Amino acid sequence: MSTPLPPPSSPAPAYRRQPVRIACVQYDAKLGRVQENIDKVERMTASLRPGSVDLLVLPEMALTGYMFTSPTTILPYLESPRIGPTSILARALAKRLRCHVVAGYPEALHSAPQQPIPTPSSTSVPTLNVPAPVASSSRTPTPLGANEGTSAVPPDAGPREMKALEGEGTGVGWNSAVVVGPDGDVVGNYRKHFRFETDKNWAREGDSFVYYDLPEPLGRVAVAICMDMNPKDFLAPWDAFELANFCKDNKVDMLVVPMNWLDPPGEPPEVEAPRDPQAPSESNLNYWAARLTPLHDPTPGYSSPPALEDPQGGKEVVFVACNRVGEEEGTKFVGTSCVMTIASSPSRIELVECCNTSEERVMLATVP
Repeated sequence: MSTPLPPPSSPAPAYRRQPVRIACVQYDAKLGRVQENIDKVERMTASLRPGSVDLLVLPEMALTGYMFTSPTTILPYLESPRIGPTSILARALAKRLRCHVVAGYPEALHSAPQQPIPTPSSTSVPTLNVPAPVASSSRTPTPLGANEGTSAVPPDAGPREMKALEGEGTGVGWNSAVVVGPDGDVVGNYRKHFRFETDKNWAREGDSFVYYDLPEPLGRVAVAICMDMNPKDFLAPWDAFELANFCKDNKVDMLVVPMNWLDPPGEPPEVEAPRDPQAPSESNLNYWAARLTPLHDPTPGYSSPPALEDPQGGKEVVFVACNRVGEEEGTKFVGTSCVMTIASSPSRIELVECCNTSEERVMLATVP
């Protein structure tokens, strides 16, 4: 387990009137073993008491795993919003803990064939057995579009139907993240805007970055997913800082990023020494901070409205990265889930808490 970090030295900004308590579930999700992953998350979060956290975050594609190589391979694991396994689990956790929950999942197109998850008789994947959906309150959730519910395509759709769905690489779903409120209602659904190469095997591109105005102490929360932190397609200029500038321009209070962040191999002559599994990846912490440069570079323009000014300087943003660990199809994930606070005037980055590159734990962080 990582060595506990000292508490942040900076005082709470004036516009956040109470501390925000954050939990990130970093674990080794098993590819295609949905029920096994549900059981693990429930065990890991069982010790959390109701009202003890304000935000709980699960990784990208938290219950399915990530390394799907084609539309056909991911098809049995695509989920409908609100009623899929990830949404059901997130809603149950949110209601029990009385907190907001953000969790990644593969979202199905309305037209995608809805096939059952394979049973043990056909593969080693356990039978799906999830709790009943949480009943919605009278509050109206954020509209998720016309892609909910049961597909009109027969469940036994074959290669011809799949080929028609694939089209010109348009994909059969989205790499998404559901946002759930403390009453169990779905309040948002973000679709990954920048796709990694693995996503392009099956996922469509989301329309844009988004934020949600949530109750204090969360405030204006932008949600992004993994590759969104990088330059688009790794081809855009480094200093375009697409996600960070979106956060800056929209004066977000918190950026929450579920991830399946890889541990890339070193290339000669810059081959790195083997990582210490009991330490975080400093190179990844530094990379994420660098990708958020517009939020901590002391340039004009990023300040709170006059009534919400922070007497210590520029606006503070809380950055939450929830990654996974383990290996999948030969790909290793780097863990290092973290919470940072970032401000621009004076320029400041503080690491509040982080995991190491190998541990499975619920990381708890309190930001004053």
